[in-house]
Amino acid sequence: MKPEVTLKYLNYVAKKKAKGEEGFTLIELLVVVIIIGVLAAVALPNLLGQVGKARETEGKNGVGTVNRSQQAYHFEKGSFSVDLDNDALQEQNALGVIVPGSKYYTFTVTAGGSTDFASIDAVGIDPDETPDNGAAQGTRDYVGGIEFDGAGAYGQIICQADITGTAAATTMAAGIPDVGATDGTGCADGDTEVQ
Repeated sequence: MKPEVTLKYLNYVAKKKAKGEEGFTLIELLVVVIIIGVLAAVALPNLLGQVGKARETEGKNGVGTVNRSQQAYHFEKGSFSVDLDNDALQEQNALGVIVPGSKYYTFTVTAGGSTDFASIDAVGIDPDETPDNGAAQGTRDYVGGIEFDGAGAYGQIICQADITGTAAATTMAAGIPDVGATDGTGCADGDTEVQ
């Protein structure tokens, strides 16, 4: 074979090999994997927190609904209702509302037939359906209160526990948050008023 042909052939093979070896190096791939891992580590806790917030909406809505129903019941009957049973046989309870079977909360009304106040507790349920303050579901407990001042004015408040898996506490001996507080102190320490 002539040296010129051999040289041209080797030059052709070298160019073809260089084109065929395009791609990423191991270092480049490792850098990409590390960046994706860091992004996932930052985004995952935020995503899980959003799931817990979505579940908490059920507790807030239930407490708010019962507070408004208590106000209407008190307006008609002169006292607050103590009944929030969700018996499958009854169409409506004494409040005229049904808080549907909740997957994440149990609801309890406390009034004792009082003419002055009533409260509603929304306590988180774990996946085994036993109350545990919602730690396994990533939810916080809620407590709501409604108060009648005797002069025809109603006040209501909803407090949420600040930390997931802790019970929302109340400040009044009667068992409800301080509805009349206008300075944000209506909820106990460790709780935040829901606006």
